[in-house]
Amino acid sequence: MSKAPRDEAARHAALIREIAEHDRRYYVENAPIVTDREYDRLFAELKALEEARPSLRTASSPTQRVGGTPQAGFARVKHVTRMGSLDNTYSRDDLLAFLSRVETALGGFPRFVVEPKLDGASLELVYREGALVLAATRGDGVEGEDVTNNARTIRSLPLGIPCRGEVVVRGEVLIDRAALEAVNAEREVAGEAPFANPRNAAAGSLRLLDPSITAGRPLRVFLYELVLAPDAFASHLECLRFIASQGLPSHRLERMCASADEVLAAVESFGAARAGLPFDIDGAVIKVDDLGARKRLGSTSRFPRWAVAFKFEAERATTRLLDIVVQVGRTGALTPVAVLEPVALAGTNVSRASLHNEDEIREKDIRVGDLVVIEKAGEIIPQVVAVAEAEGVRRGEPFEMPATCPACGGRAARGEGEARWRCTNRLACPGQRKAALLHFTTRGAMDIDHLGPSLADELVDEGLVRDPADLYALSVEQVEPLPRMAAKSAQNLVDAIAESRTRPLDRLIFGLGIPLVGEVAAAKLSERFGTLSGLAAADPATEREALSEVRGIGPKIAQSVAEALADEHVMAVVRKFLDLGLDPKARPAAPVSGPLAGLSFCVTGTLSRPRAQVHEEIRAAGGEVHDGVRKGTTHLVAGDKVGKAKLDKARAQGVKILGEAGLEALLRG
Repeated sequence: MSKAPRDEAARHAALIREIAEHDRRYYVENAPIVTDREYDRLFAELKALEEARPSLRTASSPTQRVGGTPQAGFARVKHVTRMGSLDNTYSRDDLLAFLSRVETALGGFPRFVVEPKLDGASLELVYREGALVLAATRGDGVEGEDVTNNARTIRSLPLGIPCRGEVVVRGEVLIDRAALEAVNAEREVAGEAPFANPRNAAAGSLRLLDPSITAGRPLRVFLYELVLAPDAFASHLECLRFIASQGLPSHRLERMCASADEVLAAVESFGAARAGLPFDIDGAVIKVDDLGARKRLGSTSRFPRWAVAFKFEAERATTRLLDIVVQVGRTGALTPVAVLEPVALAGTNVSRASLHNEDEIREKDIRVGDLVVIEKAGEIIPQVVAVAEAEGVRRGEPFEMPATCPACGGRAARGEGEARWRCTNRLACPGQRKAALLHFTTRGAMDIDHLGPSLADELVDEGLVRDPADLYALSVEQVEPLPRMAAKSAQNLVDAIAESRTRPLDRLIFGLGIPLVGEVAAAKLSERFGTLSGLAAADPATEREALSEVRGIGPKIAQSVAEALADEHVMAVVRKFLDLGLDPKARPAAPVSGPLAGLSFCVTGTLSRPRAQVHEEIRAAGGEVHDGVRKGTTHLVAGDKVGKAKLDKARAQGVKILGEAGLEALLRG
């Protein structure tokens, strides 16, 4: 005799609660109390019950974490309140000045909560009547992308909470460093480019169009801000306790501070603990605890006055230099690279680092066998910054650049006034072909997924691709026999190449890799030529004169473009694109008026959305975009990980420095 419906509903609810509790203990507390076999038994019982009684199945059931088909894109959704960013400080004095301003404004020193600054992808969650109904990325702070289906796959995130009414919380999606190594190992086997760091991996995973792929990524989430709840709270600490009471994951590393000395000590403690945490942090966040005091302090046009982020300096490590090898770039530039004894640095194991050029190696007197100090520029690209003094180190001979290209054996030469050596075997060098192919597939160019360094090497070595245009003639049958490929991965690659045919003209021009032509100059060229066939018909001599007068191009870029138009190899590739059916058009012309009319912007650093998207928004509002800070630049839009040299240059030239929030304010007029 079957159970009564009421009994089945009660058992269904009990199973959901029990499985959610086991998920919390396993994924959040790292302290499971049941075996995997027992957990699987409970899950199987729940699944069987829902199959027998489909009416019991709800969106908050653990069986519904991964569902649906891949999406065509992400809908835009508006945040409950603006999802802003924080002002940054980089020194003890700047932090003390912030604390002093708050104390003066409030008439006394308030309590502060100091938390780790998590280095992941921002996320807003909305629960209604206990069920997770929406997850959204930060986007531009006003609107984000609806990534609910992907967020539901994160096992540490409850699909249901006890509280009824509407609850809105915000936090950060992360991948642990150890988990990232496993993900990157799988990507390399599949011929895909590894993620540069855990932050990129988390953000990329959250924005996959197929939730089933996201489900395979070891994402975790920490929630640290309560935006809306049925009950009112007086302090941030009370909000954090409410978040924990709902079974929502939080880092629980916050520290309450009642004096400036305590704040400084808390910041220093997070800096000291940074390397020992399983996930990346890049600073500490200091917030006024009292919510009423926050309202009195208010905000500037860009940042809240009641909080600030203290950014840690780039991590450094010391290791042994085992060898110096030379890599070949897409323009034939030969770059010396340090081969290192592997060392942990800023969340990844580093075994290679940039040495930039011959002059820098000589200036720092870097030799094989040295103990060297390395750091990550912008916490992404490792570089050797100095030789560490050490007794008894057996140093090698001074380094000399090779006279021949390591990829093809062609002659290498260093032009007068240039810092780099170059391979002169431009048409037949496989190293240049591989680098050019990878550049063509990057996000700023044609943005082709499923084509990483290993696959690029194989395509060139097997003679399937001699230049980027050959990609558009590839078939599944040609790609499938390659190492580490199969029918599905070959089809994914061919589909990604076909999808890139929709990219606008400026992306393809940038992908051509013309020297000095970055994304901004490519956009100017796109406006001038209109179509790829228009570029192919251009006269080099005429264009050199005309382009040199275009604002944002100048004589050097104009000369480089004219040389490319006169280069038979470059134009043969352009004609091959046309023969294969690629004749992309320029984007619609930007308005000559708008809130940014008369202003010019250089955008730099790590932003909450792709830089190309920010460029488009600036142009659409009537502004001009520059590749770098130069004469005529009025604003520098600085995200995270901005180099000091670029900030100093902007200040020296009187360029206004904005964060993303400041740019958004200008865009809104």
